[in-house]
Formats: sequence, C-alpha cells, structure tokens
Amino acid sequence: MRERGRIPGCRMQNLSWRLAALAAFALAPSIATADDWVVTKLRGSAAVLVGEKWQPLRRGDVISDDRAIQTLTGGRATLERGAEKIELGPETAIRIDDAAASRYTTVKQYFGAVTVEAEVQNVEHFGVLTSHLAAVVKGTRFTVISDETTATVEVLRGHVAVEDSDTHQTTLLAVGQSATTSDNGAPLSIGGEGTLPPVYAANGKPVTG
Repeated sequence: MRERGRIPGCRMQNLSWRLAALAAFALAPSIATADDWVVTKLRGSAAVLVGEKWQPLRRGDVISDDRAIQTLTGGRATLERGAEKIELGPETAIRIDDAAASRYTTVKQYFGAVTVEAEVQNVEHFGVLTSHLAAVVKGTRFTVISDETTATVEVLRGHVAVEDSDTHQTTLLAVGQSATTSDNGAPLSIGGEGTLPPVYAANGKPVTG
C-alpha cells in the first residue's frame, strides 16, 4: 500500500507525558475500559499493520491495542467501543493506546483527520496526540487535522483542552472554536465563534498580543 509519511514512535511517545499532565485536572475518576475497538463502518480502502506487514482492513475487524491503522485516498473508517467512536478521514494514520494502568485512551495521530466522540459521563479519559499538540476531551466530540508541519483542533460539541507541544501554551476550546499550531514556533492560534478563550503560557500567565 502507499504510505504517506512515517508512522514513527519516537517523538510522539516522548510527548505522551504532556497529554497525561493535561488530563490531570479531571473532575471525576475515569472509568474507560480496555476493550478492543471494532471497525463498524468502512468506505474505500484502509489497512491495518500486523507485525511488519499492512493487511486490508475489513468491517467487523477487532483492532488490538497499539495497532496502526491507515486509510488511503478516498477511504474512511469508523471504530466503535461501546458509545465511543473514532472516525478516520481519507489518508489518515493512527495508533490507539489504551493504557490499562491509567485507564486512559490516547489516539496517536500521525497525519490526516480524526474525529472523536467520547462518552459524556467519562470526560477527560480520552485524548488525541499529534507531533504538534495534545487535545484532551472535556466534552464529547471534536476533530483533529494534522500533517508534518501543522495541527488543528475543531470542537463540534462540548469542550476540549489543547496544549501546543512546542511552546507548551494551553487553551480550552468551546463548540465552534478551533486552535492551530505549527512547527515554526508561532503562538497557538485561536479562531471560531463566540468569545475566544485566552491562551496561557507554560508559566500559567495569559499570552497577550
């Protein structure tokens, strides 16, 4: 299959602590299970990495923890676990990590577009990690779009906490709002509807200008 970019472990694994730290202010204990994800919808071509070989992804397949999935041009896939969903757009690659010890689910997104829908009662147990930012659920539905140089979070429902992995700036987005970061060191860019949220520097002070 044609691969777009790399599916590395180094940088993204090094960022995992930032995602965990961002989720530390949870309002209630998370109760995410370690159950496997099931492919419930599939359109076009997609593949799963088994060992060192890519194999065709099929509806009904069970995706084991830490197994890479990639959709090709025009391909879309939906994975479900109970009331939770992960939707992959075309040309998207992810790896799901369900940490049993912390009961926390991390979607490691290498490129493409991913939409997450999490259980309302289990907020802040679910996040998406790219090489540029970490997005932690504080609501129920959001989309992350990423490539080699930028990443954008768009909130469709609820709230999402976002951290820029390079500048460590943070913000809390509401529905209809977005945050974009890049690898050029530029400040976290906020846009969208309503009163836009403040951006905080790593020292906790508001970013001005």
